[in-house]
Amino acid sequence: MMQVVRFVAAIFLIVPTLCVLPDDDNSCHHICFHQPQEACPPLNHTCRCQQLPNCRRAAICCNVNKFTLNEGLACGNIGSDGQVEALHIRNATLEVLNLSQPVWRRLKRLRYMTISDGQIGEVAGEFARHASVSCLNLSSNSISKFEERSLVNLYNLSFLDLSNNNLSAIPRFRMEGNVTLDVSDNGQMACSNLKSALRPEVSFVNENQTFCETSKDFEWFQSTEKLPLSQVIADHELQKNCYHNCTCKTYRLNLVPGKLPSFEVEMNCSGKQFQFLPVPLPDNTISLDVSGNNITSIKELSEPSYQNLRHFYADNNQISSIQPLEGTKFIGNFDTLSLRNNKIKMLETYLLDNIQFERNFNQRKVNLGMNSLVCDCNTMKLKVWLLSKLSHIPDHDQIQCENMNSKVTELDASKLCQSPQDWTDYIYYIITGEVLLLVSLIAKVSYDYWVFKTAGYLPWPASKMPRLPCDWLCE
Repeated sequence: MMQVVRFVAAIFLIVPTLCVLPDDDNSCHHICFHQPQEACPPLNHTCRCQQLPNCRRAAICCNVNKFTLNEGLACGNIGSDGQVEALHIRNATLEVLNLSQPVWRRLKRLRYMTISDGQIGEVAGEFARHASVSCLNLSSNSISKFEERSLVNLYNLSFLDLSNNNLSAIPRFRMEGNVTLDVSDNGQMACSNLKSALRPEVSFVNENQTFCETSKDFEWFQSTEKLPLSQVIADHELQKNCYHNCTCKTYRLNLVPGKLPSFEVEMNCSGKQFQFLPVPLPDNTISLDVSGNNITSIKELSEPSYQNLRHFYADNNQISSIQPLEGTKFIGNFDTLSLRNNKIKMLETYLLDNIQFERNFNQRKVNLGMNSLVCDCNTMKLKVWLLSKLSHIPDHDQIQCENMNSKVTELDASKLCQSPQDWTDYIYYIITGEVLLLVSLIAKVSYDYWVFKTAGYLPWPASKMPRLPCDWLCE
């Protein structure tokens, strides 16, 4: 079947004088009725429209305006008998294309309608009820507006080409059945309006040339950006692809130099009775809220789908340690880390010291309040860290000690770091005494040896010591 379609298309391109009408609406997706400039009536011809001699029930009009179009359709005997099925109007200059005019009502059997390569301000009126048009091509006309009901009566519509115009919104068309839609190269198309046309029965063509404008408020400026259709579709299907019963929605627009803009995702899984962090996250997830669950570990933060995460809220869980943060991309890139009211007993200062708050990270916030720590002398390091980062830890005064009635920021080192003395406190004195005794012994032996060699006798007390079997080694 595909080979037959290609063969017909080749004939259409090679022999422009041969008109080919599709046999059914499905082939209209490939070959909607379209005639080349050479098929137009001669410029010196008084009638601007003519029926095509090599194609039954087909006609073409060229270089027309409001008046010459009506005259041309009349003098070309187009629509008088209502038998024309295909019509191509090229290079029409119209302020308004009024579809409610009687001339369009007479074309009762019109199935393929193409108006292209012209200058049309807007489309007004509406097709007659139950019009037969299945393939409508209004491309390359600089159209900026459609009236609300212009296309709603096209119940047989299967292909709609509105490409290369100035539309900011897609006009309403029938809601039943499958429709192929081309809205590429409409520079003013609003993303919200493009998104409203996303339905299972609508398929888009020329997606790579289809963009829309989106406005998004950022922290310090407002920007209007071009967004590809693929991102609009991804945003439309975001909730459908969200993890289990979580809620996914657009967080903001991500702008990276050299890349097409893309949506960043906010995912809310709070109060879902989860015992583990959700994996995987949707692409470009930047914010995750898992508060109010039964999660005991945050080890999933090292998963690849968490690489873009910037805001992590895990309050009111059963998390016992922050050690899984070590070595993750999150700890180097995050903006918000909230672990309030968990089961954390120790906050490792070596890990907290790796968090940078200077320069580009001044907006970083860490919430650790309502965690009861086991405090000892080592907790004083945590106190120093907290006091040096007060502006980045809003709930610093809510970090309590479990084993004493005190806030971590109010710990007293003179009391906390005292401990009962034992024999280990004197170990250095004992070692020092042993070293001195050894040195004295070596000195005494050396002195006795020197006296014996020079005077021939041993000083006291070496002279009083009994002889030993090994003394011969020294003689």
